[in-house]
Amino acid sequence: MKKITLFICLASVFFGVSCQNNNQAKSEQPTVGTSTTIEGDSTLYGLACDGCTDSVLVFLPGKGGDPVTYDILEATTSGRVIGRPQVGDWVAVIVNGADTLKADMVIDLDQLKGTWVQMVAPTLRERVQQPDDPNVAVEVDSMLKSMMKPVEMGFALKRHYTAQAVGRRQAAARNDDSPVILPMPRNYTAWHVVNGQLVLTVKENADDTTAVAEVENDTADFVVMMKDSLVLRFRDGERSYYRKKTSDGQSR
Repeated sequence: MKKITLFICLASVFFGVSCQNNNQAKSEQPTVGTSTTIEGDSTLYGLACDGCTDSVLVFLPGKGGDPVTYDILEATTSGRVIGRPQVGDWVAVIVNGADTLKADMVIDLDQLKGTWVQMVAPTLRERVQQPDDPNVAVEVDSMLKSMMKPVEMGFALKRHYTAQAVGRRQAAARNDDSPVILPMPRNYTAWHVVNGQLVLTVKENADDTTAVAEVENDTADFVVMMKDSLVLRFRDGERSYYRKKTSDGQSR
């Protein structure tokens, strides 16, 4: 057990030194792993190192090797740097086809993780007939107003590229007898960044243990990501999300 602990400590120190010294040999550097094994993904994955600015990204490849400094000035000005890479963040890099020291796109995967939601308002199932009794009518109106309150729906992007839908429970609670309808969020179970796009894996029947899950992917382009906001472009249009925080004010 002591040997395992010592090994982990030494590995952590080694990576810290690697990011700070571009000229030091790293022939024994271990592999940190990659974001995805999806065929056709040309993205590079690794760590952001000390020295990152709006014009350069100092990048330690996840598959090993020396840190590489990429020119990201054009990517920054064109909004193709998604997030703001900090030292030690796990990032995805799309390298320019003509200039291997220039990055066309950078995505901060650590900052992408979290719970992203939007407010979704229910709709009336059908027109509700007003009771003849005025007092009862007031009660019905009050009940409908309470049921028409928007609810948070979206998804959580977690470690190890797992995902979870947010809001399915609220939607499922509105049964067929309810006068209002909530849309059922897509049941996202996994996520990856592939060639600069966010790919969300859907298993629509995953909540039903008696049914075979139908697996498909939703693919979205990144429009912008700031500390607490995310805009994605799906096939049916853009969707804006905000980062859901915990009760103590911390981002999830």
